[in-house]
Amino acid sequence: MAHDNAHSRPASAVVARWVDPRQQQPVALPIYQTTTFVMDEALVAAMNRGDYRSEYLYTRMGNPTVRALEERLAALHGAEDGLCTASGMAALSAALIGNTTPGDGIVAANQLYGVTTAFLVRFLARMGRQVVFADTSDPQAIASAAASLAKPAWLLVETISNPLMQVSPIATQAAQARSLGMRLMVDNTFANPLLCRPLALGADLVVESLSKSISGHSDVHGGFVAGAAEPVRLAWDAMVHLGSCLDPHAAALIWRGLKTAVVRTDASCQRAAALVEWLQEQGMEQVFHPSLQIGWQETLTAGGPMLSFVVTGGDARAERLLQALKVATPATSLGGVETLVSLPYNTSHRTPEARAQIGLRPGTVRLSVGIEAFEDLRDDLAQALAASA
Repeated sequence: MAHDNAHSRPASAVVARWVDPRQQQPVALPIYQTTTFVMDEALVAAMNRGDYRSEYLYTRMGNPTVRALEERLAALHGAEDGLCTASGMAALSAALIGNTTPGDGIVAANQLYGVTTAFLVRFLARMGRQVVFADTSDPQAIASAAASLAKPAWLLVETISNPLMQVSPIATQAAQARSLGMRLMVDNTFANPLLCRPLALGADLVVESLSKSISGHSDVHGGFVAGAAEPVRLAWDAMVHLGSCLDPHAAALIWRGLKTAVVRTDASCQRAAALVEWLQEQGMEQVFHPSLQIGWQETLTAGGPMLSFVVTGGDARAERLLQALKVATPATSLGGVETLVSLPYNTSHRTPEARAQIGLRPGTVRLSVGIEAFEDLRDDLAQALAASA
């Protein structure tokens, strides 16, 4: 009889929903690995009023693990709301698609991440948005670009440009954008909310790649949009329909990395500042770092971990330098605990037109400075410079 009962047990016992009766709170952020959620009274009431974000229905629309990260990052930025996405480009595309309509015009900085420029030209313009590029360090250039648009809507800049480290005067740009009937969107990836809070300087929306210094370990993709509730909701709506939601496992990794962001940022900034001083003594053709620009303190609390320099001998010499490195790692991306070194000419700015647009010189090398000892990084660069000469 026992044998028969074992085989007649209903299948529902295998798939029945589990409910934890205990109320203890976990120390680490739980991962809600689920695609869908139980339709309780609160969710049904929200759905009946057309609200699909305040309660959890489907993980593409929202997930408790992801939401915890969104709220933490929004607090860091001083934002009303925040939205996490699958990558930095997903954040940028959701923010721009969700907050523009056909006919809207965008004035974009001529020093932008190469993929951002490609997105604006190859995709957003096809959606009926007008895009013009300008030297956004020049107020007259911004005004002229805005005047060329039938319906100027957004000014798009980076806190620190890639790869020449030009610092945006965000407060000034925000005021000018308002005077021209535009809003300001800032890509804060090369900084982070510990170095710059663009919303506090007058920006309307901030986008960041969470793959970089926020997570800090080169092992996860993510993006973030921060700002007032309504433009973030519009970005969320675009994200839901584009399908670029953040996975809860990735959100948990980013949350874990965020816990050490202060100590990592401080360490990287200190080492970068020391390397800038050392590189200036080594006869580089040029060194680029925010701290070398007048007025950078109006935007940043520290110079940041990103720098570039130009070696004599062009891109061929720069390639030899990368291959001679023993401590720093030749790789794209940035913001990790390890120092990453890349060449913009074959990563972010691969076409002659892209390089000409920003004045990128042959032999430009970009460093994302990690937390290794300064002496180790200095000695490694010294031997690589000698080996590549």
